[in-house]
Amino acid sequence: MDTKIEKLQAATSLVAFENTLRGASNTVAYYGAFFVLFGVIFTVRYGLASSWRALAIGVALLGESFYIRRTRSPRALWVSGMSFAIFAAWFLGSFVVGLARKDPTLGKGIIAGAFLAVGAWNILRSYSAYKALLQTSDPVVNHYVRETLEQMRTRSPSEHAQIIEFKKRGIGEKGTWRLQPDGDLLLICQFADKTFGFGGRPQQAVYISRQDVQIQREGDRWLGKNINATLSVGGAETKVQLKPEMLTRLESLLTGTSAPLTDRNWLNATSAR
Repeated sequence: MDTKIEKLQAATSLVAFENTLRGASNTVAYYGAFFVLFGVIFTVRYGLASSWRALAIGVALLGESFYIRRTRSPRALWVSGMSFAIFAAWFLGSFVVGLARKDPTLGKGIIAGAFLAVGAWNILRSYSAYKALLQTSDPVVNHYVRETLEQMRTRSPSEHAQIIEFKKRGIGEKGTWRLQPDGDLLLICQFADKTFGFGGRPQQAVYISRQDVQIQREGDRWLGKNINATLSVGGAETKVQLKPEMLTRLESLLTGTSAPLTDRNWLNATSAR
């Protein structure tokens, strides 16, 4: 069982990290748009000769953003991180040369070089983390968890009795949490809020034994039909809010009165390894 949980946890970490690559792609796009914008401004004011570097870097970064979003691979992160590092070295090197020659025109890129250096550090650090996750995870389990989380995301709790949906209580808490049985384990996942019907990707997920999950009813809300409760996961308590039917499902699930899912053939396959 410990080996199975370890493989599942590695897979959930990998899937959650892959979804953060969208954020990395957006960050690279912001850098690209920033350089293009300033390149256009400098072109209008000083001419193309003083802005072609910013324009070239901006276009290159926008292309890398699309590359990361399209491939979502360690190679894409490595290429992007090295590009940031090269551009940072270019700007910072020009600043050093400007100091040596006492030429202020060569020192204008120090701020851009510093931003690019920070970006290179963050992207290459993400590359190392992503590569490590791929090396420690099982491809078969990764595929299974991806499909499970996607089904968990797209299915409606009102139409699938195995899915329990709830929200965390507290200021600043965002996203929706869902829980469903997976054999003798429970899968708990946080999904991002949707914007205009888009988004809602998994942000974090965890597998845990059923006996490590408890729910304690606190009472109804003063307004509305939702119920306040305390959810204990592995000893850590969280204040949650959920609909009465969701609470009933969860209580039935934890007391063993609901039927577990049976389509878990991959568990036998992975346990035989």
